[in-house]
Amino acid sequence: MKKVAFLGGGKVGQAMVKHLQETKLAEVVYIYDPFQKAEELLGVKILREIGEKDFEGLDLVVECATASVLKENAAKVLRHADFLPFSMTAFREDEVLESAKKAAEESGHTLYLPHGAILGLDGVFDGKRIINEVSIETIKNPKSLGRDDKEYTVVFDGTAREAAGLYPRNVNVHAALSLAGIGFDRTHSRIISDPSVNTNEHVIHVKGDGIDWTIHVTAFAAGAVSGKYVPYSACGSLDRILGGGNMQFV
Repeated sequence: MKKVAFLGGGKVGQAMVKHLQETKLAEVVYIYDPFQKAEELLGVKILREIGEKDFEGLDLVVECATASVLKENAAKVLRHADFLPFSMTAFREDEVLESAKKAAEESGHTLYLPHGAILGLDGVFDGKRIINEVSIETIKNPKSLGRDDKEYTVVFDGTAREAAGLYPRNVNVHAALSLAGIGFDRTHSRIISDPSVNTNEHVIHVKGDGIDWTIHVTAFAAGAVSGKYVPYSACGSLDRILGGGNMQFV
């Protein structure tokens, strides 16, 4: 049985741990979470400190913590195991992405990039050679953005690279879209704070040679950073990596 570890034990991480325990696709060896006071979470050992030696002997490491955790550990993980990171705003720093890719190439391991809260990244990735323009607009309740706006407010309008630096916990979808498509500097990001909504909404527009796509995704959030769909999306990514199910969309 394959061995999997998690960096982060929040809502999304716990959903994936439960999924693996139910499907028995892999053994969850540990969860790294320095904020957990208990010795175990969901029956899995908790590590409050972690070093490169802790990645030895694993088949897959899943990061669902913060951009700083990804940045610190990406290359270390990929020297020993495959890596599925969710805090992809860390890759706004080119050196973080390049060191991860180099480690994967040298070790033969794989860097998996999940689609997370949005749909269609496979199509963007496949068509990137003919794509000329990409934009994404995200609308969230102020609480999700750590703000207290009382009215509809455009809080950011610029490049995805800038957005990922300013809102690292809120625009992982912008980072994922940038990585799938034409890059952080050519992807236009807009972030809106709207106290009238309890959802996370993302509107993506892609234009290129012979193509014009609009992808509109809305998920219930109630002030949370991640919407209701994300745990299901994350578990689907695990299934595709670990070989769960006998039918896959490719």
